[in-house]
Amino acid sequence: MDQPFPVWAGTLFVLGAALGACVNWAVYALAWTPRPFSPWCAGDSQWARLRRDFVPILGWWFLRRKEPTLGPRFWLRPMVVEIACAIALPLLYWWEVASRGLWGEGFVPPDATTLYCVFLKHAVLMGFMLAASLIDVDEQIIPDSVTIPGTLIGLLLAAVLPMSHLPVGPTLPTYSWVLDSGLSLDGSPSQFSATGNLRVGAKAGRDSGTTRGSLTLSSPFAWPKSLGGQPHGGGALVGLFCWWLWIFALLPRRWYARKGWRKAFLFFWARLFRSRVTGGLLVLGIAGSALLLFVWVWGGMAWESLLSSLVGMAASAALVWLIRIVGSMVLDREAMGFGDVTLMAMLGAFLGWQPGIILFFLSPFAALGVGLLIWLLHGRTEIPFGPFLCMAAAATVVFWASLWAWALPVFALGPLLILVAAICVVLFTLLLMTLRLIRERLLRP
Repeated sequence: MDQPFPVWAGTLFVLGAALGACVNWAVYALAWTPRPFSPWCAGDSQWARLRRDFVPILGWWFLRRKEPTLGPRFWLRPMVVEIACAIALPLLYWWEVASRGLWGEGFVPPDATTLYCVFLKHAVLMGFMLAASLIDVDEQIIPDSVTIPGTLIGLLLAAVLPMSHLPVGPTLPTYSWVLDSGLSLDGSPSQFSATGNLRVGAKAGRDSGTTRGSLTLSSPFAWPKSLGGQPHGGGALVGLFCWWLWIFALLPRRWYARKGWRKAFLFFWARLFRSRVTGGLLVLGIAGSALLLFVWVWGGMAWESLLSSLVGMAASAALVWLIRIVGSMVLDREAMGFGDVTLMAMLGAFLGWQPGIILFFLSPFAALGVGLLIWLLHGRTEIPFGPFLCMAAAATVVFWASLWAWALPVFALGPLLILVAAICVVLFTLLLMTLRLIRERLLRP
C-alpha cells in the first residue's frame, strides 16, 4: 500500500477485526459438539442480538448485558480474539510487505505482486489456524469442517497464486552439489567446516544452480523436468497419489483386528460402503482429480506450485499419521488425535513439506512447557496438540529466513533425508518405549 502509515495500519486493523469476527463465528458454528446457544444465534429473544452487537470488538462489550443468560465473562475471549486479529494483521503486513522480513540474505528480491500474494495467503492461514486452535482447546478435537475447507483453499491459492509460497534463495542443480569454501548454500559467505568444503552428495560440482524465488517440493534443488506439466506423466501421478491419499485419510475408517484380520477387513469395507460421507468424498476426489489434471495440462508455475502444495499436504499429514500409529502401538493408547493429521495436511498445503517438517519438530518445545505446567497444576496428562502445531507454523512463517538458512544443509542431503527420517522414527519409538516403562514402573500408583 503506497499510503501513509496511519491509513494502511487503520485499514488493516479494521480488516483484522473482521477476520477475528469470522474466526469467532467459526468457533461457534463449526464446533464438533452442537452448542445449545451462542452469541451468534438470534433465534430466542432471551439472547437475540441487536445490530450494534455485530460490530467487531465493540459488539462484545455491548453484549455484557447477556451475562445472566450466556454466562459470566462469555464475551471476554471473543473480544480478545478480535482485538488480537486486529493487531496481528497490520503487524503481519509490516513484517512481510513493508519490511520484507521473510526474504533473507541471498534470496531473490520480490516484486510487489509477490509480496501481496504471500501476505494474503498467510492472512487466510492465520484465520484457519486460530479457529482450529480455539475449537481444539474447547473440545480437544479439530473438526473436518475447519481443516477440509482450509486444505482446499490452500491448494486453490497455490494454483491461482503460484508466487505465494515462502521465498528461497538460489537453487542447486542436483543433490551431488559440493559447497566451495567461498559460498554457503544460501549464497552468503560460508560458515561451515574449517576445511572449506561441505559435501552434499557423492558427485562434485561447482554450479551454484539456477535462481528461483519461491519454495517448491524440490527446494533447495532445481525443479526436475520429470515432474513438470504435460507431457510429463510423472508429476500427474504424484499429484493424484497425494490427492487420493488425503481423500482416503478423510474416509470413515475403523480397523478392529481383535477378532482376526479377515473380519477386520470385512468390517472396514462395510463401514465405508454404508457411510454417507463416503459418497461425498468420492465426488470430491473425482472433481479434484479433474481440476488437478487441468492444471497439469496448463503447466508452468501454476502446476509446479500446486504439485508442491499437494506433496506438502500429503507429506505433512503422513508424518503425523506415522507418529500417531507408532505412538499408539507403543503406548497402548491414542498418542495423537486424527484431527492433528488433517490439521497438518492443511498446514502442508499452505506452506509445503519442508516447513511442515520444521514446524512439527518445533511444536513439542512449546507443548512440553505448557503440558508440564498443566500436569503440575491440575494433574492432567493430556493436552490438545493442535494449538502448538499452529504456534509452530506461525513461528516458522515469521522466522522463515533464519530457519531456512539453519535447515538448508539438512534438506540439501537430498534422498539421504529419507534415511535420516527413518532413523528419527526409530529413535522416537525408543523414546516412547522408555516413557511407557517409566510410567508403568515409577509413576504407577
